Amino acid sequence: MDFDLSKINPPSADTPVYKDDCMFSFDTAFDDEGLDICMTCYQAFSRSKFDYTSQHSMLYDHHLFLNYRKVVKQRDIQKQHQHQPLKMLKLEVKEETEDDLFETKASVYDASIDATFPLSTKGLPEKLVITAKAIIRATSSEKKQEIKAWQQEIQPCRHSQKIEQIERSKHASLHQCDDCELDENLWICLECGNIGCGRSQFGGVPGNSHAVAHRKDHPDHHVAVKLGSLSTESADCYCYTCDDEVKVPLLAVYLKTYGIDLSHFIKTEKNLTELQIEQNVKWDFSMDSVSGESLIPVFGSGLTGFKNLGNSCYLASILQVIYSIPSFMNAYFSPDEGMPMEKIVGNTDPASDLETQMYKLGDGLLSGRYSVPDSFTTEKIKYQRGIRPSGFKSLIGKGHPEFSTMLQQDAFEFWLYLVSELDKQHIIGSGSEVPTEVFKCVLENKLKCTHCGGISLTKEVCDSVSVPVEEHLISTDDDGTRKYAFTTMEKCFNGWHQAETIDYQCKQCQGQKQGALKSQGFKTYPEYLVVNPQRIKLENWVPMKLMVPIKFNESLDLNSFKSEGKKDDEVELPKGEEDDTTFQFNANALEALISMGFPENRCKRALYTTGNRDAETASNWLFEHMDDSGIDEPFKVAANQPDSCKVSLKDVETLTSMGFGAKLAKKALIVNEGNVQQSVEWLFANPDDDGNIPKQPVKYDPAHKVKELEHMISNSSKYQLLGVVCHKGTSIHSGHYVAFVKKQVEGEERWVLFNDEKVVLAGEESLKEIEVSGYLYVYKRK
Repeated sequence: MDFDLSKINPPSADTPVYKDDCMFSFDTAFDDEGLDICMTCYQAFSRSKFDYTSQHSMLYDHHLFLNYRKVVKQRDIQKQHQHQPLKMLKLEVKEETEDDLFETKASVYDASIDATFPLSTKGLPEKLVITAKAIIRATSSEKKQEIKAWQQEIQPCRHSQKIEQIERSKHASLHQCDDCELDENLWICLECGNIGCGRSQFGGVPGNSHAVAHRKDHPDHHVAVKLGSLSTESADCYCYTCDDEVKVPLLAVYLKTYGIDLSHFIKTEKNLTELQIEQNVKWDFSMDSVSGESLIPVFGSGLTGFKNLGNSCYLASILQVIYSIPSFMNAYFSPDEGMPMEKIVGNTDPASDLETQMYKLGDGLLSGRYSVPDSFTTEKIKYQRGIRPSGFKSLIGKGHPEFSTMLQQDAFEFWLYLVSELDKQHIIGSGSEVPTEVFKCVLENKLKCTHCGGISLTKEVCDSVSVPVEEHLISTDDDGTRKYAFTTMEKCFNGWHQAETIDYQCKQCQGQKQGALKSQGFKTYPEYLVVNPQRIKLENWVPMKLMVPIKFNESLDLNSFKSEGKKDDEVELPKGEEDDTTFQFNANALEALISMGFPENRCKRALYTTGNRDAETASNWLFEHMDDSGIDEPFKVAANQPDSCKVSLKDVETLTSMGFGAKLAKKALIVNEGNVQQSVEWLFANPDDDGNIPKQPVKYDPAHKVKELEHMISNSSKYQLLGVVCHKGTSIHSGHYVAFVKKQVEGEERWVLFNDEKVVLAGEESLKEIEVSGYLYVYKRK
């Protein structure tokens, strides 16, 4: 055994160690041949269909690998029953881990001679064994990213920072609801000590909502704590007034008022975060009158499921639809080649390369190699194990305030972000252009002065359309559930297409404030139409989901919604008269904000003020500045962007004296129109800002793109439904997403339901759920 150990060293604590799946495929340590982890660069490869291990060895002269396998432990079921107590006591929450179910098998593989050596082999160099054991012990790169993403900060609210308490009856029990016999899922009111059961929860946790009822009877009692979540390391505290999970700074002191010593408590029930994760992972979106087991699993090419990572259903559902579009399939999937050689040669960090991740997803979803029944499950019906999109999720979300977290996110916002990133980075794959081109179309906006009749026409390139949802309330149940009349997608487009009256100052009318009719329509039709029904509505500035049913229809004709252009009796206003800014707003963020129900004027002001970054940052600013005077005044960048030389030096000095740099202080004053107090708030909210004044991004010449699309104009306005992303739940930031996609199954076109790793034929009943849950529709032009 003559090994070259010159490049071999144990990984340090900060070194990324990849051992969850292959860098170029979704082969894992659970497969028969396991993973080969390079002992030089700590990247993982596999020897399955494409033998990426040998390719890496030959290209980079890295020959020694740790072969890493996970094997199911042989469990003595009879012995377990013998040691199980006759009466199971409700004790501390404990769950089986991966280490309880699987054992690790490790050996050294020398690719240069195609030989494997168990770690117990006599004569193995000590340095080799030490390095191998260090790789085994190392926290995987995926787990490090997951831990980092779960570092969610729950903040105190004004109700939890100071609580006025009254004594609780000494004879009242802390172990049972004051209004019923439930002895679990109990919440204690921190104001009076009332014990009330919570809402019924996912997984069969009972609840009669008596804690909520107590709060309705006592509106000044804000904060309650879940008794079963209490320990020295955890506590579920919920503010009913803020409708959010909060931190209570003096929790131990408040609990002692009611005889509860936090240091003696052991957590006996799952907390809110754990229940949310479990719900996201296990939510049965069968949408059928029968149990989910009756749905027929399907397997094969293009029918691969995703393993839920805790909050990844929004991402998985979008990827299932997008990889069903031919331009994406052709760009990012090569059945005979696997990962293209140009992505292997010289690609020393494939985990950080978006194009590599897109190819990896294409192979995982479309090859069919991973679309097989899960042999590890004991379920009667075998679903798939599912591929884990952890590498892609980590990369695409890197640096993004929402998608880098482990919290549930908005699927439509993710669609917009993914399409934008592929465009911006020009990720073309094997094609000649970015596959997102199939979504692009030209919309024409028309503005008509109601006084002089003059019109202005502007064209813009879009890759998705958000349409209002027509709502006709039929009734409201006792529990507050609203029932709406059916609408149709055509009616939604009518609301999008019809003219609306807006405030307008026409310069041709000597600058007098006049009204104007604003309308929009299609100038060209996209090859694939992406539609988002605006199911999010602001009620008292709280985003609420509209459960309006949209009649399920697979056909759509957009002929009635094309732009009418300039009529013969209309006169165009001089070019530039209608323009009040040359600033290019982040189109995706602007559309997302408008779809939430914010007025366009406020959206533009928020985007500009927060640096034109993303919808999340802008929406946070909007919620914080709803009561600002002048928030609804017409927004004009030119009028709100004083030249930096006009910024008061005295104001700059005031801000720099607080420790901020001069460049950042100037920007704060510019974006806040010279208001020092608002500038201070902006500075504390944006401490990592680079201080650069936002400028119009130059991706391509918009006028040239408009002409290019108009030249390729198609007369067909008829579309057929390809896929729908559905959302189950009352809030977009919780609940569960699934995708329905039209697929070829055994030579027949069928609707297939992708519910994480469960890939099944969709029944009639489940298709009906699209009507109330459809959140993003993708149509193919006929």
